[in-house]
Amino acid sequence: MYARASTYRGDADSPVEGLAGITGPLEEIEGFSHAYFMVDRASGKGMSITIWESEDALQASVSKADELRPRGAAGAEVES
Repeated sequence: MYARASTYRGDADSPVEGLAGITGPLEEIEGFSHAYFMVDRASGKGMSITIWESEDALQASVSKADELRPRGAAGAEVES
């Protein structure tokens, strides 16, 4: 298993809604296993972790992940 982590900052509700909206497209990517989305509502910080079946799947998903990340942030700043 391999993972990709992204961090966000902004209105805490926006990433919660945005990340929920990209679950479907993530599931369509070959090698995707599952994802975790975490938000600290008090600070506005959020994190997503996507899990991939292999390093090849992780690497092959880079461009799609770059496309989906801003959609998932839903207006919050993508920090990393």
